[in-house]
Amino acid sequence: MKKYAMIFSALCTGLLFTSCNKDPEYFTLEEQPDEMHVKSSVEEITLSKSSADQTAVTFSWDAATNADPATEGISYKLCLYPTGQKDSHSAYMELGNNLSYSMTHDELNTLLSQWALPGQAVKVTAQLLAVFKNEQRYIKPELSTVEFTATGYEKYSPYLYMQITTDDGKKSTQRLDQRQLGTGIYEATLNMTACKFHFTTTPEAYPAYGMAEGEQLEYYTDGDVRDFRFDGNGKRTVIVDTNVGFNDCRVLDIVQLPTPGQIWICGNGCSVGWNTNTSNGRLEMVGSAREPYYYAWTGDFNAGGEFKIGVGNGWGDPFFFAPDYNADPVSDHRLSPFRYQDNGGDVKWVPSVSGRYTLTLCLLATDMWTKFEPAN
Repeated sequence: MKKYAMIFSALCTGLLFTSCNKDPEYFTLEEQPDEMHVKSSVEEITLSKSSADQTAVTFSWDAATNADPATEGISYKLCLYPTGQKDSHSAYMELGNNLSYSMTHDELNTLLSQWALPGQAVKVTAQLLAVFKNEQRYIKPELSTVEFTATGYEKYSPYLYMQITTDDGKKSTQRLDQRQLGTGIYEATLNMTACKFHFTTTPEAYPAYGMAEGEQLEYYTDGDVRDFRFDGNGKRTVIVDTNVGFNDCRVLDIVQLPTPGQIWICGNGCSVGWNTNTSNGRLEMVGSAREPYYYAWTGDFNAGGEFKIGVGNGWGDPFFFAPDYNADPVSDHRLSPFRYQDNGGDVKWVPSVSGRYTLTLCLLATDMWTKFEPAN
């Protein structure tokens, strides 16, 4: 018996060593040969901001095929990445069954800005996938790649400089800032008289933004810059949006708060009570950088109570008052400029409903209004 046990042990040991010397076998999906042969319309390109909405590169390819009769269709998707850094690839662009895809200077530059500094050449790989729709089995997507080199530009300057010439010949420069860096939306509030103006991205003459049509911008790297025109008088807010899709300049008359951003609600018609300038009663700017004239407060309102909107530090400072005594914010959306109480009386809003609501104020001087709606 002991002899048989020894033989069995030796046999198991032999099998163990044999299995350890054999490489494990894994299931692998069949590779699809590249039938698409994706091509790029350019081998090398330097992108230009003045051509932002024009085509920079076009990718084209041959149709993929699959012999499996259960395959119901083929769709394509494309991504880009800096060659050698595949983990930095862009999101895949779904292309349906199209056999070409174009990108503008702006679209390609947006990707390059994530990988390199402006002016730095980047070798880019475009990866095309053919995805097979097959309900019976999974078919590995067909892959095709092409490389090209691209150099990007600075999309958003830190500042813009407004070059102003008044009608009496005085020249001045006003810097415009971004409320949030990287948005490409610039803003400045200044006292203006009748004048003409354009914008530069540095204190130098170029690059520059002038007027195209109406409020639209045109980008200049040389030549005569066409000026915008302003014929009013007083404090104005100039907002320039350099993003494709807007690309405009607006001169707006926005109600200027005594202390920028300081606006608050108070009264027994809301949960704040008769407490002035409290943090929980503060209205927040809810407009985008394009619309810095929307303010709102969300909280609990009490039917039959009163409220008003303060813009100072206490009772002796200006308020936004209701348009009439006991005006219901649910139905009366009129809004007049803030004033002192002695210049028209202590006129308050009285909501007809209780619950959680959002009160919004539009402080565009040419179109002031309120909105009162249930909070989400």
